[in-house]
Amino acid sequence: MIDPALTQLMRMLMRAAVRQGWRLVKKPAGAFFTLFMLAMVSFGLMPTVVMALGDQKQPSSIIAELLGSSIPVLMYAAAAAMVSTDSGKALLELKPPELQFVLAGPFTNSQILSYRLLTFGIGWLPLSFFFSVFLLPHFGSLLGGFLGIALGGAFITMIAFQYTLVRSRISPTGLRAIRWCAVASLALIALEVAQQLLWSSEAYSVAMISRAINGGWAARGLTFPFRPFALLMERPVGIEWLWSLLTSAALVAGITVSCYRTNGGFSELAVEGVARRQKKLERIRGGNVYGVSTSNVERPQMLPTFGWLGGVGPVAWSQVTSAIRRTGRLVPGLILIGMVAAIAAAVLLRFSPDAIPDPVRTYAVPIALAASAYVGFLVSITAQSGFSANRRLLTWYQTLPIRPMAIAMGMVSGTATVLIAIECAFCLPALVVSSLTLVQSLSVVFAGGAFSLAFASMTNFISAVTGLRPMPSGTPDVFQGARALIFMMILGLSMTPIMLFAVGSAAIAGVLVGFSWTFCSIAAGLAMLAGLPVMWWYSGIRFVDSEFLGD
Repeated sequence: MIDPALTQLMRMLMRAAVRQGWRLVKKPAGAFFTLFMLAMVSFGLMPTVVMALGDQKQPSSIIAELLGSSIPVLMYAAAAAMVSTDSGKALLELKPPELQFVLAGPFTNSQILSYRLLTFGIGWLPLSFFFSVFLLPHFGSLLGGFLGIALGGAFITMIAFQYTLVRSRISPTGLRAIRWCAVASLALIALEVAQQLLWSSEAYSVAMISRAINGGWAARGLTFPFRPFALLMERPVGIEWLWSLLTSAALVAGITVSCYRTNGGFSELAVEGVARRQKKLERIRGGNVYGVSTSNVERPQMLPTFGWLGGVGPVAWSQVTSAIRRTGRLVPGLILIGMVAAIAAAVLLRFSPDAIPDPVRTYAVPIALAASAYVGFLVSITAQSGFSANRRLLTWYQTLPIRPMAIAMGMVSGTATVLIAIECAFCLPALVVSSLTLVQSLSVVFAGGAFSLAFASMTNFISAVTGLRPMPSGTPDVFQGARALIFMMILGLSMTPIMLFAVGSAAIAGVLVGFSWTFCSIAAGLAMLAGLPVMWWYSGIRFVDSEFLGD
């Protein structure tokens, strides 16, 4: 199924990756960071292992119960998003040297596809085991959780592969119809959930929300192929678990066989990917970094300059301008939708004051902040601004006569601007329907803005210190599929101390001056902002002193 030469290529890439990692670990900064991450991971896994090995069943949080019961819906949403965004192209893409080696040999399309699938599997299986251990208390067994995550992720990825392999045989109208159907199906599920939540006379509970998410006819029909993977994670080892395992394996095997049957244009897709990358590099060398049209590049600047501001102004202006061009119409579109939703909510409350339940109105702003944080996370990891941008684009900033801390502060502004704009778009309708006072609501919004700034700063900090990127370009080694997930894991672990300090500060403020939305939110926001200057200072120094060898 795979040529021995391709197997040897994988072994060589793995050895090169291990050598590169060992060289980083031997440096003092790399050794300290490695020990720090091992300690963080150990402390994160320790409560999970204790809960899993304990005799008594520990109560799960509401969010964990909702996510556990909604695994099929989440899996379908991930598959639909990958199809609508055509993510299979990036997953199937090979690095130019790899492609030259592959095309120079007498390899068939099936052997090349096997090579790409094996490199993906080598990176995905260890991560699946880590996630299964981390979520062990919520699974029926460790083996079931590992197999469910591994097979479920493989199934979603193979769906994206299959769509990419057959898209050359489908007309442009058919491709647009497929993408629109994927987006429309997600919107239909969301409308069903909203209808059942708003018009249900039953009191809000985990079971009620779970039925609203999974009980609609659209959710049941569209998520039916993904249910065996959820059952494989939830059930203990037994006959039913074995049946779920066989069904899941059959689904993965079936779509894999379909990919092999339709892989006639795989070599052409790989060549097309290299051509896109070369065209992008030529465009970047020409100054058109974000791929906007020539008319947009030559038009007068629409964003006024920020002034010097100790060196922060020019860097911040560059990052904000790049972020606006990078996201295009996304952020203005979200703000427009937020304004329309706010007007609609105001009209609805005027004619039907009891249409929205009191619990929803009380927690409208926190719910909007949580939703904006999720959307902002997805946008920020694809925008690649600040220190997360392509390394070749960052060398220019190292030549500026600006202090390192000023560079780091300016670098944060692009991602922070996008995150805060998305937060404002989500909070507009929430402010209208919220039953809190305006001061209380704005205090919660301030805490959300502080979280956005801390999140953007931490993203830049990790990129400057470790060299990792949220979305690594190319295929440097067989672990390229795992690099983005490793970055997200590091980001989540690094944000944990900040969030714990914010929660502790809010609790202390509540004890001292009384528990209220205003004081607790302001205290939490100030706590998240307290450590940012140190983070900017260190990340700026590491960035200026670093040497970029290219992606």
